[in-house]
This record gives sequence, C-alpha cells and structure tokens, in this order.
Amino acid sequence: LQVNKSYPLLATKVEESGERVIRGTGELYLDCVMHDLRKLYSDIEVKVADPVVAFCETVVETSSLKCFAETPNKKNKLTMVAEPLDKGLAEDIENKVVQIDWPKRRLGEFFQKKYEWDLLASR
Repeated sequence: LQVNKSYPLLATKVEESGERVIRGTGELYLDCVMHDLRKLYSDIEVKVADPVVAFCETVVETSSLKCFAETPNKKNKLTMVAEPLDKGLAEDIENKVVQIDWPKRRLGEFFQKKYEWDLLASR
C-alpha cells in the first residue's frame, strides 16, 4: 500500500481469506491511517471491523525492587523478583517442546537438563 510511505510504523497483511489487516501503534494512529485511506488515497468504501488489541509485556532485565505480598493474618509472606526467561525458553513453550501439563518430575528434569535450573526452581 502507498499509505505505508506516510506511516512508517504501519504493517499490512493479506490473510488467506483475502481480508486485509492493518496493524499500527495505537487507536489514534489507526484512525489517522483510515482517514487518509478513505480521503486521500482512494474513493472506495472501506469497511472496518472492530479493532483487536494485542497486549504483550516482557521483562528485559532483573527487577531492582522486590515485590512483597502478605496474608491477612500476617503469618505468610511472599517475595518476588522478575527476571527475563532463559534464552530459547519462550520458543520451547510456543513450539510445545515443553508443556505445563507434564508431571512435575518430567518438568523438573526438562528444566534441569536443558536450562540448568536447580531442582526447586524447575518444579
């Protein structure tokens, strides 16, 4: 599309169904793209489906602060630190090389062998 030249962060894709998908950085950005598509680049009718928002987060480095949680009776405390996944682990999960429904022992062995996790962390 010619609109890609005006909007460098725009991504377009044609699905197998023939549907054209436009991806952008936010609602306002996509509104501007659609305005230009309708008014500047063509005199055709553009039908728009409800937008779909993909929400993704990631951890890029170990957190500098610990997160604490405590039960109401103050007898149990939980401390957490966020850190990135080992390199390749996300791909193993996505490609179903490892699955959450495996027995604990099998999961433990997998993480100990492939990622050198200790026994407690691997289960």
